[in-house]
Amino acid sequence: MKTKLSMATAILFVQLAMGQEMDPNKMADYQNTIMIEQLDLSDSQKEQVKAINLKYSKKQAALLNKEGSMFSKMGDMKKIKKAKNEELEEVLSKAQMEIFENEIEPEMRKQMKRQRGS
Repeated sequence: MKTKLSMATAILFVQLAMGQEMDPNKMADYQNTIMIEQLDLSDSQKEQVKAINLKYSKKQAALLNKEGSMFSKMGDMKKIKKAKNEELEEVLSKAQMEIFENEIEPEMRKQMKRQRGS
């Protein structure tokens, strides 16, 4: 599973590093795949999570595709992440949210740091 997560994350960040515009649909699909596999979502949760991921992927992509440094976008990215997590807390169980925050998100951050470092 970590291999899938690592590979998909690497692809997204290579696009960003190469100056390619981020595709919010691809970002949401990637997040959906990881979350469905790792969180054992119910059918109802799957639909709600897909909608949340697409909503916030569109916001993230719009921000990332704008001119400016990553540093200048950091505050807005944190606000987007906070709002998304608040919505996810309404859909996911406490245990699922803990897995998301403690395993899925940190792995994505690690991959991003690796991509920026290379």
